[in-house]
Amino acid sequence: MVDISLVGRKFTWYKPNGLVKSRIDKVLVSKEWLEYWPNCQQLVLSRSISDHYAVILREVSVDWGPKPFRCLDVWRRDSRFKEFVSSCWSSYEVVGSGLFIFKEKLKKLKVDLKVWNKEVFGDVNLASKEVQKMIDVLDARDDDRGLIESEREERKVLLVDLIEGKFKQEAVMFQKARHNWLKQGDLNTKFFHSSVKWRKARNQVHGIYVNDKWCDDKSVIKDKVREFFDVRFARNDACQVCLDNVRFRSISDFDNDLLISDFSEEEIRDVVWSCDNSKSPGPDGFNFGFLKFGWDIIKKDVMAAVKDFAVNGHWPRGTNASFFCLIPKVENPQQLCEFRPISLVGCMYKTISKALSLRLKKVIGKVIDVRQSAFLEGRALLDSVLVANEVLEKYKRKRKSCVFFKV
Repeated sequence: MVDISLVGRKFTWYKPNGLVKSRIDKVLVSKEWLEYWPNCQQLVLSRSISDHYAVILREVSVDWGPKPFRCLDVWRRDSRFKEFVSSCWSSYEVVGSGLFIFKEKLKKLKVDLKVWNKEVFGDVNLASKEVQKMIDVLDARDDDRGLIESEREERKVLLVDLIEGKFKQEAVMFQKARHNWLKQGDLNTKFFHSSVKWRKARNQVHGIYVNDKWCDDKSVIKDKVREFFDVRFARNDACQVCLDNVRFRSISDFDNDLLISDFSEEEIRDVVWSCDNSKSPGPDGFNFGFLKFGWDIIKKDVMAAVKDFAVNGHWPRGTNASFFCLIPKVENPQQLCEFRPISLVGCMYKTISKALSLRLKKVIGKVIDVRQSAFLEGRALLDSVLVANEVLEKYKRKRKSCVFFKV
């Protein structure tokens, strides 16, 4: 049984003295229930003079706008996909900087892939149903009068198509379910369907408190989210760090040349291959699985984009766009402060930032003070704790006085 999302309040029972409160009343549903009503939720109403709040089960479907484009991993299994991508990519003529050209080509490819998915690849669920119907017709004919040789061969081909269709269905649901601990191959589509629906219901923003009143109006929620995080991430000029007369360590000329040298194709390729294939993409909709699959096609433009940033250090408008995503920090979040914001950035942004960080990783230990023991390779967070413990033990053993400051 599953305890679905509770909205309106966090507790459903209050002791008359107001000192004790609990969530006693709740609605539990089965996973089969969620198959038919995935958007159901528990709404807490007013309690009037009772010590219990009334709880109703309701189905709510909120349209938050158009769904963004996503490059499906299953497309890469289609023999026609790579040829289509290659022909489209080579046909695009874009003028501008390397980053701008790469961004515009991905934008054009996204439009063409939507058409290709609809007209060529097709709906995998609908295609499997059609194949299943044709197999059922042949099976019924076989029961009635038997099949001739051509019909038996046709059924064999249809069975192969059905297996391929089932695998495509599983691959799509596997990508949406985002279970990193589970490998593909068992065709457990029912489990994937349940995981996708439960994950969607858990992460969905059902509503928030606005001026101590529950609000589930999407336009109001969007405005309040924008206002809340504008204030949260606003620059505070009153609190600035003063670094006057602070002497910093410097790196050698050799290390400096290492940082500013040109990026090689092998270096960028290693960065791309070190990233997970199916991590959530940014607004462009393409993940690293696509970059690896079409590396021979797009590597020239990828290198041009990387070198453009290395020379100019500037992101043209739209090239570093990101999705602002709210992840619940607690069960049944009611306030905006109970969501953790994350940014979903594009593959090019990730590639360049990781390439820079890997270079910086090689020299940063030379400029960071030895007393900084965390977040550096070769140093551990517990080193400072062990040193402090040994110093304290030494002074206790020698019965000397000392002062410890915890910063």
